[in-house]
Amino acid sequence: MLRARLGDEMSQGIKVAFQLKEEDLKYFRELQRAAQRRSKAHDPGETIAAARELIERVRGDSGRPRFIGQAADDLEELIEMIEDEDYALPQRVRARALGTLVYFTDPEDLIPDRIPGLGFLDDALMIRLAKEDLKHELGAYRKFKRFRAGAEARPWTAVAQARRGERLGQYRRRLRTEIESRQRAEAERGRHAIHW
Repeated sequence: MLRARLGDEMSQGIKVAFQLKEEDLKYFRELQRAAQRRSKAHDPGETIAAARELIERVRGDSGRPRFIGQAADDLEELIEMIEDEDYALPQRVRARALGTLVYFTDPEDLIPDRIPGLGFLDDALMIRLAKEDLKHELGAYRKFKRFRAGAEARPWTAVAQARRGERLGQYRRRLRTEIESRQRAEAERGRHAIHW
């Protein structure tokens, strides 16, 4: 469903809202899977560097649509999660996140990035799709960062410092169990449409 509201708001721009149901998402999920397959042939470090460069280019464009800036923020969080050694992202999840970066860094994807105003629309959609697919992982990662920040803010003895890795590992395993439980519950309920 694609809706556009026009009228008095025209001077402020056009508000576009659309809802993609599961049958509509099949095409985009196939693009996502193809990007994940291509990511195996790319060096992860180079892919991340290219994504960071593109994020900076997007942020430097003062005329970019707001939703593109939000997509860049979301992408940066994916990069942070991929690179966080303490969090130790499982390989299968890391591959999914890297696939999103590969798609984002392809200038000739579904809508070529050089088209003003629209070039990053498909990228933003794919990032939103990845964010939805990884929502439990991203939520757990945010909890992990808060836990780690709280633990590091406390005064540490040498013994406590030595136990840091063990404590982070225990918390990470607990979060992994929570993620798997939420994913099972969601699978039993069935997938929901993406609202964007």
